[in-house]
Amino acid sequence: MYQEHARPKPPSFLEFNKEILFGECGAFLLAYGAAFLAADFTHNAAIISGSVVVGTLLGGTVFWLAARIFHKLSGNRWSPGSLVTDIGYFTPAALTLGFLVYDPAIYFASHYFLVHSAGVGHSVLFAQLIAFTLFLASMNCYRAILMRSGLRRL
Repeated sequence: MYQEHARPKPPSFLEFNKEILFGECGAFLLAYGAAFLAADFTHNAAIISGSVVVGTLLGGTVFWLAARIFHKLSGNRWSPGSLVTDIGYFTPAALTLGFLVYDPAIYFASHYFLVHSAGVGHSVLFAQLIAFTLFLASMNCYRAILMRSGLRRL
């Protein structure tokens, strides 16, 4: 009897958000490290805020990718092709929303807090809470649009 290959089941809403949240953990760790490293060399709020943005980009990317691969492996949905397809749908939106929403929010919020004497640690924490909330809402709107349009289920 011929068995049709089932399409791999997309990650659930919870898995999708866990991956983004895990990516944000990486972003938070590297942003903190980058901010304190920059603060060791300068007290310029613009440079410290810029280093926060770079840290979030690197940390978020590495941790998100690790979480995505883990969920694919644990759900028996692993294939290099499906990962590449997911990245093809996820990355353009994540980059666009990251550059339009997350990065400006984290830069300007951390800069604001630094200028108003909140300290490096508090500035990074508060800025990341603001930026991540905006980014998470944006990515879930994108996911909902893809699902409703029938184009892809991330």
